[in-house]
Amino acid sequence: MSPVPSRLGTSGVRWSNRELPAHRAAPPHFTSRPVGSFSALRDQDLRRVGPRKAAPHRRHVLVPSREAGGPRHSFLVGQLVRRKRQKAERGERRRIKRERTSASRQDTDAGTASFLLVARGVLRTPWLYAGLLVLALAAIAVTQAGSVHFAPQKAALPVSQDVDPVLYQLLVPDPAPAPAATASPALLNTLKVSSYKTTGGDTLSKIASRFRLNVDTLVSWNGIRDARSLPAGTLLSVPNSDGLRYTVRRGDTLQGIARAYGVDFNGILDANMLSSSVITVGQDLFIPGARLNPNELNRILGSLFMYPVQGPISSYFGARPDPFTGVPNMHNGIDIVNKPGTTIMAAMAGTVRSVGFNFNYGNYVIIQHSGVYQTLYGHLTRYVVTRGQRVSQGQKIGELGTTGYSTGPHLHFSIFKNGEAVDPLRFLK
Repeated sequence: MSPVPSRLGTSGVRWSNRELPAHRAAPPHFTSRPVGSFSALRDQDLRRVGPRKAAPHRRHVLVPSREAGGPRHSFLVGQLVRRKRQKAERGERRRIKRERTSASRQDTDAGTASFLLVARGVLRTPWLYAGLLVLALAAIAVTQAGSVHFAPQKAALPVSQDVDPVLYQLLVPDPAPAPAATASPALLNTLKVSSYKTTGGDTLSKIASRFRLNVDTLVSWNGIRDARSLPAGTLLSVPNSDGLRYTVRRGDTLQGIARAYGVDFNGILDANMLSSSVITVGQDLFIPGARLNPNELNRILGSLFMYPVQGPISSYFGARPDPFTGVPNMHNGIDIVNKPGTTIMAAMAGTVRSVGFNFNYGNYVIIQHSGVYQTLYGHLTRYVVTRGQRVSQGQKIGELGTTGYSTGPHLHFSIFKNGEAVDPLRFLK
């Protein structure tokens, strides 16, 4: 029988039954130990193991176990005992930790239960509510006593709707009585105002040019809101100097008016022959040299936007059949037809908000104008402006084309007010 090597899972220690007699196997009650681990072996052990010289140094052989319970390997026994001891210690530590955690939870639950029990008892006590009622009555009594004994010694303001007029009178004096012969209390004694009756073909621009005035002056002085509805025979008041007519409103001050229109404060005093800065509600003032906001003036004149390109309109604002599918949809602008490469101009001064390419509009430009308006220019062959660029009315921004979802060369032009599309023909001159 050939020797059968055996390797145990120890820390590098090997042992073999090579020295055993060939005619007998290792008895089941023998185990392996290093030969040099004991100072002496019994004779019967030496006879079974064989000569001492046959065992190499530190080689393990089978020897009887000293422990009761059968043959065992001495090194493995130590390892197993150590591991069992460590395992037992870990288990003991876990048990102690669980016991401490359980005790802590029990203490917390007991504290919470005690607090809830005490709170429930307090809330059920009628004396608590009685004390609160007494405190409330005492607070009311103190408040009433303070209002009676410590009231300020001056006239109290009236209540409800009478408060605002009283406060307003402290800021703006009452208007002076109007003269019987005039319509306004202090109407520009330094100006001369003449009358003019419009005739067929007259426009505000022509009238202003005839009297060497700004259009702003005629619009402001006559309270015009829509210059396109100025019929023949309209009687206009024409002052002899440029400026705006302003009616004082609640909360106005002369300094605030001068600052809002960017004019000299003393100029307003001189033009209106005012000895002080006191003004009254409803009083008409002349603001010399003041101008209307360009957007407001263009809106009144009906020329807030100019046509970005000239040409026939092939499609109007509103619902229409899709040019490719025939399905009805909303067309949020107008289509102006012209030859490719025609210059596209900004309909109004503003700042370029976005440029790029879109599947529907092809090459496009979006301009943000002062106020609440935006304009969109679509299907361009190319654009010549950049994002953030400031453009003036009539400035070239691109060239007409047929890019994107288009059936032919044209410009798609849209106007948006507060983010909603409106009919451009309402704003184009």
